[in-house]
Amino acid sequence: MRSVITGVACALTGLVMLSSAAQASSNNGTVILSQQACGYVMLNLGNGSQALLKLIRGDAPRPGDRLDSDGVLEVREFADLTNRRTQEPITVWVDMIDRSSHRALGRYGQYCN
Repeated sequence: MRSVITGVACALTGLVMLSSAAQASSNNGTVILSQQACGYVMLNLGNGSQALLKLIRGDAPRPGDRLDSDGVLEVREFADLTNRRTQEPITVWVDMIDRSSHRALGRYGQYCN
């Protein structure tokens, strides 16, 4: 019985560590799609997820730019990011975070075409 409890505790600890790593990786990403004429940016978060961001303040990043945030991106929240290429801050509204990218890509197409 003791070994079962120890095994469950180890498994839960591993899940918590994986969850923390996933959250930590979602505070920065690489721009996949961005157009001057569209106020939206699609960001690859590096954990299999994509974020659709509405640009509120700052210059639109280019595809390939890395964006960093001090905190974790949360859906329906504002976030302050820094473009590594220009070292300029931007403010965005996090429209959605999508684990499959199909919904985010579809919504980007609706907003930007």
